Amino acid sequence: MSRIFVGMSGGVDSTMAASILKGQGHEVVGLTLKMWDDASRCCNYDDIMDAKNAAHKLGIRHYVINMKKEFKKKVVDYFIADFLNGKTPNPCVICNAELKFRVLLQKMKELNFDYVATGHYARIVKKNGGYCLKEAADPLKSQEYFLSRLKPDELQKILFPLGNLTKQKIVAMAKAGGIYVEKPESQEACFMRKNETPYEFIKRSSDISGSGKGAFYTSSGEKISDIKDSAYFNFTVGQRRGLGLSAGKPVYVVKIDAENKRVIVGEKKEAFTESFFISGINMFVENKKAVFSALVKIRYRQKKSPAKVTVIGDRALIKFKEPQFAVTPGQLAVIYKAGIVVGSGFIESAKNS
Repeated sequence: MSRIFVGMSGGVDSTMAASILKGQGHEVVGLTLKMWDDASRCCNYDDIMDAKNAAHKLGIRHYVINMKKEFKKKVVDYFIADFLNGKTPNPCVICNAELKFRVLLQKMKELNFDYVATGHYARIVKKNGGYCLKEAADPLKSQEYFLSRLKPDELQKILFPLGNLTKQKIVAMAKAGGIYVEKPESQEACFMRKNETPYEFIKRSSDISGSGKGAFYTSSGEKISDIKDSAYFNFTVGQRRGLGLSAGKPVYVVKIDAENKRVIVGEKKEAFTESFFISGINMFVENKKAVFSALVKIRYRQKKSPAKVTVIGDRALIKFKEPQFAVTPGQLAVIYKAGIVVGSGFIESAKNS
């Protein structure tokens, strides 16, 4: 029997993770992180109470840890800074690696527990003597993309009880056990209000008076118009709708020039990129060669695409076999081989060659 901390959000996935582990005879204790007073999901008051109620039904202890100060510094401030710098951040990726699992693992060590677990859909496998992330059995729910910033040595102390199960099976098990709570799955960052845009959040959460609104330009440097109702950091590469432009033809955001507060737009073909750099690479599987072939995903819902990866220190050059649409600075590129995460890094810039 092991002693396991389970990160609980009040939803069916984390509740079932705790239930499965308890059913296996382990000593299970639930932990919920309080991270934002105005959260739309994951860590607001209702979710914390749902987690407490779920723990009560399961007959396990449950504790809440206040992480609001750390969450603002590591996640919210990063989110705002990336947008102001012309990037499109991925706060869930940062939150998982820099906050949620960091805290769970720290408490595990402090209190002499054996493992931490969450309700994420992913698997951990051993390869070449180390630990790697692998896609979950349910391809529609697999969340290894969001977990790819975890460190290989951390994986040996992490459990994902749902990795071999489908969401449909988990819901059926929860209903049969009388612990199912139906909750909507929001697509927004948890600290943003429902239907709030990043621009609206940044405007109410920080002093951007000196940021300026900016203007739309063509890739050839011709000014189209000033940005009227928002600012340059309200847009992301690949965006077509909501630009407020009358160009006479469909145009897409192809680049954000934060230094000059310019949103560069053009035809769809201009938003395709063949090569780009990633930085801060986190490798799970060491490759003997500095250049190797793999599959790369540049956003969570995108299909993996064949590419050549050239590792250069803590950076890498990714060159796709076929140009990909909307390679977006600030987002995460995840490298795969046979369903296993080889590594990941943040998209830095397009090379366009």
